Amino acid sequence: MSNRVHPTTLGHMKGYGQFCPVAKTAEIFAQRWTPLIVRELCFGPKRFTEVHGGVPLMSRALLVQRLAELEEAGVIATEPLAQGKLYRLTPAGEHLGGIVTLMSDWGQRHGQGRIAHEELDPTLLMWGMRRQISQSELPDRQIVLRFDFRGIPRAHAARRYWWMILRSDDVEVCLKDPGEAVDVVLSADLEAFVRVWMGHRGLAEAIAAGDIGLSGQPPKVAELKRVLRLSEAPALRVLAFPP
Repeated sequence: MSNRVHPTTLGHMKGYGQFCPVAKTAEIFAQRWTPLIVRELCFGPKRFTEVHGGVPLMSRALLVQRLAELEEAGVIATEPLAQGKLYRLTPAGEHLGGIVTLMSDWGQRHGQGRIAHEELDPTLLMWGMRRQISQSELPDRQIVLRFDFRGIPRAHAARRYWWMILRSDDVEVCLKDPGEAVDVVLSADLEAFVRVWMGHRGLAEAIAAGDIGLSGQPPKVAELKRVLRLSEAPALRVLAFPP
């Protein structure tokens, strides 16, 4: 497939009136929400509802528009399904994955002071955690982890409790009790855990301060910290996409 952008695309996107390749990239990629849409598709092909789940504050109508623009620009392709479509990145779209990774790195290093309390969304945290767990790191035997968050924004108050089931071949996230015996309970202030998960704060310091607590048999707790890569000392987490 050609990486060339069709001239009619500029009729839908705001142009800069320059032939500079930076300007041409910005016309496609620098629109509001577009980098987050590409981020979602970097994790693999998705249905419309799955893409929208990664950008829940974006209106469905605007998402339809952005997806159409990206398809016209040759960034994504669609595959018809029995119901709806499957969206995936083209080779040109996959090339944008490098930009998304660079944006993640910059945000990790320079943007974390901008996190507002109302931006702390436990749903996005849990699904983000799920897809950052490498299958090669999963335990040989099932481990069930229960999260008990506090300090949650009012808009997400009903989503305090979560369960994560770690199996050798899969990771399952549940908002309702799955009825499995819990091995480890992680109780935490949501903001504190977000900062530990992202690597801006060490787990040891957060536990010592009483912001995070882990209860369970020591081997299970140790296995959980290994699988989730929860570092005792601050260590910035790198956004990783599956091959």
